[in-house]
Amino acid sequence: MPVEVQIVSIVMGSLAFTGTVWALAWFMFKKKELETRGSEPELVPVVDALRDEVEQLADMQEHTRSQLTEMQERLDFTERLLTAGRTSQEDRNG
Repeated sequence: MPVEVQIVSIVMGSLAFTGTVWALAWFMFKKKELETRGSEPELVPVVDALRDEVEQLADMQEHTRSQLTEMQERLDFTERLLTAGRTSQEDRNG
C-alpha cells in the first residue's frame, strides 16, 4: 500500500473520529440546555413563574404547618386546664 494512501486513511479516520466526538459533545450540550431551559424560548418565563409559584406555595405550607402546630399546643393546654378544673371541682364536691 502506498504511503500516500496510508496518510490519507489516517487523516480521514482522524477527521471522522473528531467529527463524531464533536457531534456527541454538541448533542450532550444541547440536551442539557433543553433540559434546563425547555424546548421553546417562550416557555422560559412561564417555567420561571411556575418555579416561583411553587416556592411561594412551599413557604405558605410551612407557615400553615407552624400555625397548626401552635393551635394544637394551645388546644392541648386548654384541655389540660379544663381537666384540671374538673378534677378540682370533683375534689371539692367529693
